Amino acid sequence: MIAPAPRALWRQAVDAAVIVALGTLVTLTFGPVFGGFRYLIAGLGGTALGVGVAIATTRGPLRGWLMTVAGVMLVYVVFGCALAVPSQTIWGFVPTAGGLQELLLGTVFSWKGLLTAEPPAEGFPSLLVVPFLTLLVSTAAGAALALGPRRVAPFGIAPPALALAVAISFGTADEPYSLLTGVGFGLVALGWLSWRAHERRAGRRADARVGTYLEKTESGGRRRIFEAVAMLAVAGVAGTAVGHFATPDVRQVLRDDVQPPISLADYPSPLSGFRQWHKTYTDESLVTVSGMPEDARLRLATLDTYTGQVMGFASESDESGSGAFALVGEEIHSEQSGEAVDVDVRIDAYQGIWTPTVGYSTSIDFEGDRAPGLQSQLHYNGNTGTAVTMPGLQPGDEYSLSASVPRAPQIEQLRGAAVSEIALPQPASVPAQLQSWVQTHGTTQTSTLDNILHMQQQLQGGAFSHGLESDPLPSLAGHSVYRIADMVAEENMIGDDEQYAVVFALALRTLGVPARVVMGMYPDGGFTSSSVSLTGSDVHAWVEVPFEGHGWVPFDATPPEDNTEINLDPPPKPQPQPRVLQPPQPPNPPQDEAPDAAFDDGDAVEDDAEELTGWMLWLSIGALALGVLLLLASPFIVIALLKRRRRKRRMRAPDMRDRLSGGWHELVDTAVDFGAVVPAGATRREVASELHERYPQSDVLQMGDIVDRGVFDADEPDQADVRAFWEDVAKTAGGMHASSSRRERLRAALSLQSFRLRARERRSRG
Repeated sequence: MIAPAPRALWRQAVDAAVIVALGTLVTLTFGPVFGGFRYLIAGLGGTALGVGVAIATTRGPLRGWLMTVAGVMLVYVVFGCALAVPSQTIWGFVPTAGGLQELLLGTVFSWKGLLTAEPPAEGFPSLLVVPFLTLLVSTAAGAALALGPRRVAPFGIAPPALALAVAISFGTADEPYSLLTGVGFGLVALGWLSWRAHERRAGRRADARVGTYLEKTESGGRRRIFEAVAMLAVAGVAGTAVGHFATPDVRQVLRDDVQPPISLADYPSPLSGFRQWHKTYTDESLVTVSGMPEDARLRLATLDTYTGQVMGFASESDESGSGAFALVGEEIHSEQSGEAVDVDVRIDAYQGIWTPTVGYSTSIDFEGDRAPGLQSQLHYNGNTGTAVTMPGLQPGDEYSLSASVPRAPQIEQLRGAAVSEIALPQPASVPAQLQSWVQTHGTTQTSTLDNILHMQQQLQGGAFSHGLESDPLPSLAGHSVYRIADMVAEENMIGDDEQYAVVFALALRTLGVPARVVMGMYPDGGFTSSSVSLTGSDVHAWVEVPFEGHGWVPFDATPPEDNTEINLDPPPKPQPQPRVLQPPQPPNPPQDEAPDAAFDDGDAVEDDAEELTGWMLWLSIGALALGVLLLLASPFIVIALLKRRRRKRRMRAPDMRDRLSGGWHELVDTAVDFGAVVPAGATRREVASELHERYPQSDVLQMGDIVDRGVFDADEPDQADVRAFWEDVAKTAGGMHASSSRRERLRAALSLQSFRLRARERRSRG
C-alpha cells in the first residue's frame, strides 16, 4: 500500500495563516471591554503561541493531542506572566512567584472578574488572562485540527468560533466594530472551508480511483471557484445589510445579567454615623487633599433611598442603581463633562470603605504598600460618582485621582431649566407632618425652582445643633421617620446637616422632584489653598436636584452654625391645617449609630427567589427543547451507532482471516447502502464484478482477490497486511461518498439495506 503524499508546505502555511487571521479578529472583539493596547499584546501573543504549539505537535516526535495539551500548559506558564500579568514580572518578562500565583488563579477567577468589572478593564490585575487564555487554547486546538488529517481539518474552525462567542459574551453592549469582525470572521471561515472541501474531494479521487462520476466535474472546476467567490461576496453583502437593519436596539451580553460583586444596599448607610465624625474628630484631620477646585466638594456617599429608618442605597435592580458598584481598574470610563482636575488624597485619621472622590472620576491610582490590595478591590458607581474599596482605607493610604467636575450653576442660570425626569426609589414612609409642612411651604410659588428655593429658605431659618455637650440646644441624632416627624412638628426646627438634608430631600420627593442626599467633606470657606486638611467638623450633608443641561445641582438646607437660638426670625405661622394624628412612638427610639452600623434589606430574599425561579424556568425550557431534539434524532443516532459498532467488531475480530473478510463485508455494505444491488448467494468474485461495474476505476476486483487468497491460504494473513487492507477499504468507501450527492450520502447514512443483506445471508445459511 502506498501512503498518501503529505500536503505541500504552502498549503499548511495557508491553514496556519487562516487560524492566525481568525485569532486576530477574536482579539479585536475584546477591544471595547479592555481599552488601551495591552489586550492586543495578550490576545495576539496567545494566538502566535497557540499556532506555534500546534505546528510543533502535529509533526515529528512531538506529534499527538497529549503533546498539544502539554505544550499549551507549558507556554501558558512560561509566557503567561509577560503577556497577561506584566505588572508582576521583572523587566517585563521574567515571571515572579506572585505573578505565577495571579496567573494560575486567573484561570478560575478572571472570568467573573471581567464580567463584574467596569470597562475599560485593562488596568485590572489578571483580567488579561481572559483574552490570552482564550486565544491560546482556541488557536492551538484550531490549528492542530486544521493541520491534522483531512477528515477532521474542517473542524478547525470550531475553536476560533467558540472563542469569538466568548469574546462577544464577555464584552460590552457597545461594540463599534462588531459588524466588521463578524462579517470578516464569516468570510475567512467560509472561504477556507470551501478551499479545504475542494482539496478533500481531489484527494479522495486520487486515493479511491473511482472517478467516473467525478471526472465529469473536472471541467467545471473553474466555474465552481467563480461561483464560490460570488457566493462569498453575496454572503458578505447580505450579512452586512441584515446585520445593519436587524441589529437589536440593545445588545445583550453576559455582564447585563450578572450581578455586581457587591451591593451597597447590604451595607450600612454612612449617614447613620454622621454625628460620630463631629463628636470624635472635631479638630482632628481626617484627610489631606491638594488640587481641589475652590468651590468643589469631596464626596463620600450618594444616598437616594429612604427606608423609614435611614437614607441609604437602592438595590442594583432599581433604575437609579445607587447601590450597584462595579469593579474598576486604574482607568474609569466616564461620559460626564466638566472641568478636568487632578487631586492627591492622603488619608490621616479617616477609616472606612467609602473612598473620597470629587466630581466623576476618570482614574484612581493608589500608592504605597497597600496599593495592590486597594486597587484590586476598587468599586465605582458611575451614576453617582461614588467609590468604595473593600479592604477599607486606613491612615497612611494615599492615592491620586483624575476627575471631571461639573461647575455648579448660579440660581439665575437655572431659571427656565426644567427639572430632569429621573426615576428614584419611592420612600418607604413619609411622615404626615412633613407632608403638611410641604403643603404650606412648597406649593405656594409659581415654578418648581421657586418652590425649591422657598423651602430651602424656610429650613435655613431653623436652629442648628449637633446635640453635643457644648451645643446650647439639645438635638437627637438619627433621621428616622419618627425623628423627622418630631422635627417638623415643632414651631422651630432643630438639627444639623443629617436631619435638614433628609427633610429637604423628602419634601422635594413629595412634590415629585427627584432629590438625593450626598454626604461628603468641604471647608466652610472653600478650598482656598493648594493643600487642605479636612477635619470632622468639615463633614457635611447636602441635597442634589437634577436640572436639564446642568446635571445634579447641590442645594444646602442646613442653617448657619451660629443659628443656635430657637426664636431667630421665626417664619410666619402657616394657615391652620387639619389636625393630623402623630404616629405612635417606637418601643426603642433609635440611638446614635456607629459609622459602620448595618441595616436589613428586606427584599433580598424575595429577589433571590425570583431570580432562582427565572433561572429554573429557562433551564426547564432548555431541557425540554433538548429532550425533544434528542427524541427526534434518536432513530438516526441509533443507526449510526449500530453501524459504528459493526465496523469496530469486524476490525477487532480475533482471527486475522475474519478481520480480512470483515473488511470486505464493510466495503460491500457501504456500496449496498449507496444503492448497489448484490445478488443473493453470489460469490465474492461475482460481488466484486457487480461493484466494478458501478465503480469501474476502483480496485474492488483486486481487493476481492486479496480477500480470497487471505481467507483460503494455508498461512494466516499478516496483521500489517490486514491493517493496510482496511485502510484501502476506508479510502474506497471515501471515494463512494465523494462520487455521491448530498442526498445520496444522507440516504446511505440512514439506510438499513446492509443489515437486511446480512440477515438474508444468515437465513440462507440456517
